[in-house]
Amino acid sequence: METVTLSSKGQFVIPKSIRLDAQISPGSQLEVSCVDGEIRLRPLAQHTQTQLSEVAGCLFKPERQRLSDADTQEAIKRKLKARHAP
Repeated sequence: METVTLSSKGQFVIPKSIRLDAQISPGSQLEVSCVDGEIRLRPLAQHTQTQLSEVAGCLFKPERQRLSDADTQEAIKRKLKARHAP
């Protein structure tokens, strides 16, 4: 277990061994939470930004039948009703 000291600005340094184990580096984003009196840090997944042109059509399946706009709206209503049902 490592020990760190909180600065007057509320900052501390995460020891190098912990940073390496957690695979975090400068600029990494961490989620901070307090659970049962424990302060927890969790690295957030690194997401790279993509362009629409890179993913357009990735869900296309030739065998899938196209729904009409009315069928799509009805399916959405059913899903919302089921989600909010008591």
